[in-house]
Amino acid sequence: MEASCGSSCPVPEGFYNYSPNVGGNAVLLAIHALFLPAVLYFGVRLRTRFFSLTLATGHLLSLLGFVGRVLLHQTPDNPGHFLLSLLGTVLGPSFFTASIFVVIPHIRRVYGEHLGQNKPTLAAYTLFGLTTVAIAVEVVGIVFVTYGYNGLSRAKCAAIVVSGLSVQAVALLGSATAYFCLVLQLSSGDRVSDGIEISTTALLAYSIYRIVELAGGVDAGLSQNEIAFMIMDGALPLVSAILLTAFHPGAAFGAAWKQTSPRQPNRPSPLPLDEDEHRKSYNTHYAYDPNIRQHLSPRSYTSQKMAGSPYGQETPSGPSGLPSNPRPTPKPPSPKVPSPRSNVSTNKRFSDRSERRVNLQKDMVDSDALW
Repeated sequence: MEASCGSSCPVPEGFYNYSPNVGGNAVLLAIHALFLPAVLYFGVRLRTRFFSLTLATGHLLSLLGFVGRVLLHQTPDNPGHFLLSLLGTVLGPSFFTASIFVVIPHIRRVYGEHLGQNKPTLAAYTLFGLTTVAIAVEVVGIVFVTYGYNGLSRAKCAAIVVSGLSVQAVALLGSATAYFCLVLQLSSGDRVSDGIEISTTALLAYSIYRIVELAGGVDAGLSQNEIAFMIMDGALPLVSAILLTAFHPGAAFGAAWKQTSPRQPNRPSPLPLDEDEHRKSYNTHYAYDPNIRQHLSPRSYTSQKMAGSPYGQETPSGPSGLPSNPRPTPKPPSPKVPSPRSNVSTNKRFSDRSERRVNLQKDMVDSDALW
């Protein structure tokens, strides 16, 4: 190993000046192995597949990283084992960070879409883009640190890893700032979960520490300190992953998880509309307007029916939107047409009276006496 990497090797016999502790690394390995199926189970049960796959990928990579460290205990000069340990312990927390980025757009869509300057979809694409760039740069830097490239020193290759971690830290810091600004505008009862806040803080602290650790190369003091590695690079990301699993966002969102996905089409905001949107909604649905002069009097079904009849007349409306005469136009009385039966009985009654009157007049004077 000394001949292959020259004077840049931290120690003549391997990549570390200590032999990685098998017990401590095995404990971290076992915890990640236990939480991996639990995350997949919650992803299927709570229908949060993308979040759970991202979180499970972080557990899997961390598990492989500690497997590599256990193998380095037996073969400290094996570059493949060193590559596995470095990839796992660096990329695992990166995927934990990406799982938080999956949750942020859902939170924005539920509580704070009207409070921020950007849309949840734009925030999601920005965070995912930064995460992809960070992971790609970290992979390139780790490969160069392990195998070298074009005679570059380990310090310069480690600087590539630091640049990827810096992109990750900036994205995490930006999302954390936006999240905490959103939380400050909400009541305490509207917060999703304290687990996400603690996980974000822990991963941000890890990213900053990892940047400082690798800034001087893999042969610097922090990179060769096993106790600091086990706490900051091992336990801190694990606590973050456990919190994301225990306080699963799918349990908090429930059925709203799918509805608030950035991939879902935009829906009308249930929050109060501005003045222009309110007028548009009012003209369409005749909603209530506090200004009485802006009221409209829609034609009801009865007025529409009367407009088609010969006796109906539409009520004129005044300039303010109200009718000038709110009383309806009286309907003209219909002409009385006697029925044929009533005419017959009436004529018969009058004819009987006239006959009796004529008979009475004839009986009052004797016709023989007159002559």
